[in-house]
Amino acid sequence: MSEQEHQLALHIDEDKIRSAIDTVEVATSGKIEVVLASHFHGNIGRGAQHAFRTNLGKLAHRNGILFFVVPSRREFLVWGDEAIHKKVGQQFWDQVVAAVRDKFKTGDLTGGLVHGIELAGQELARHFPA
Repeated sequence: MSEQEHQLALHIDEDKIRSAIDTVEVATSGKIEVVLASHFHGNIGRGAQHAFRTNLGKLAHRNGILFFVVPSRREFLVWGDEAIHKKVGQQFWDQVVAAVRDKFKTGDLTGGLVHGIELAGQELARHFPA
């Protein structure tokens, strides 16, 4: 793979991501955030934990979901706050991670995130309607 092909494979269309979030958040009181850590070299778990506390940790209903993504490593974490986690359980998060990972493996980082956002948004709307 050439350097240009590699960079295209790591590209994430932030407009599509924002549009997907806006679409699902209309139906829920929950919140979804995507953090793209382009030049992140640390522990992804600690990075996600910090990003979650900073971006979503103060939601009154504890119904935020974070997608923390390191595109250059094709790594990500999905972090759901305690109220949404109690409603959906670990099996749901495993399904979201698998769905996103399948797209990431083919180089479709944007498609993977959009799909994960849609799945998360469906559950937020079901358990925390607008």
